[in-house]
This record gives sequence, C-alpha cells and structure tokens, in this order.
Amino acid sequence: MFGRVMIVLACAAGVCAGRSVHAPSALTSRCTYDACALNIVPRLRGLDVVRGDAEERVATLDFLWPRSVNAAFGGSAQAEHHASRALSIRRIASVMTDVGGLVAAAAAIRAAETPQHRRVSVGISLGGIALLGASVLPQFAADTELSRAVRDYNRQFVSKSPTTLPDIAR
Repeated sequence: MFGRVMIVLACAAGVCAGRSVHAPSALTSRCTYDACALNIVPRLRGLDVVRGDAEERVATLDFLWPRSVNAAFGGSAQAEHHASRALSIRRIASVMTDVGGLVAAAAAIRAAETPQHRRVSVGISLGGIALLGASVLPQFAADTELSRAVRDYNRQFVSKSPTTLPDIAR
C-alpha cells in the first residue's frame, strides 16, 4: 500500500513539475534572450514550448487532447492571440484525427469479422482514413500559429537600439 502511494505521489510531482510556468511579466523585465526566450521542441505527443537555453518546458500543445498554452505567452497580447488560435485549430484537428482513426478502425474490424456488407465496411474504413489524412493540414496550421506566438513573444527580447555594423568599405 505504501509503495503505491509513493508511486502516485512521485508521478504527480513529475507531472506538476513539468507544467510550472513562471510569471512572464516578472521574467521579461530582467531577462535576456538566452535565458527567457521561448522555443518549440517536437515530442511524440505534441509540441513543447520551452524557455531559455536550459529548455525548461513551460507548456505543451498536445496533438490529441490539446489544452491552453496561453500562460506561457503572458505579457504579449499578439502572442496570446496566436496561442489561442493555435489551440482552436488544434482542437478541430484533434477531433478529425480521433474520429477518423476510430471510424477507420471500427469499420476495418467489422469488415474483417463478418462477410455481410464487407464492401460498405471497407468504404467506411477508407472514409475514416481520408478524414485522418485530412486532419494533417489543420495540425500543421496549428503548429504555424504556435510558431507565430513564439515569434511575437520573443520580440520583446530584441534590442531596441539599432545595431551598428562595422564599416568595411573604408
């Protein structure tokens, strides 16, 4: 019993630790690009939004059950807008992916199990596969919006003063 409790607590601590988000407004006032800029790291289950060179995960836009990633973009209205749009698009794409996969699998199983109406089952299975394939484009569109959110968030770390290039023509 004690071992199970410890396993549950360890798992909960690992899940909670991976989702910590710093207060963005406090970070941006004293941060450098190297320490606080966001980046996107692909994972099997989704795209992680990570902070700084240490790549500390601050949010994840999952492929199948997406949740909001707006907290990672606090302090930038444009970035939050793109993050909200990424979530909306990803939700539509995940429904298409889930429904297409379930329909394709269920119809394929039905076609394999019974000879009655096999052509109809195969046709429905192909429709599910087509829906699954059609979900790829909205998944990419959500990735694009998340990339725009990261770009807009990171603009605050760009130096406001114009850079001077060495005069090599002399």
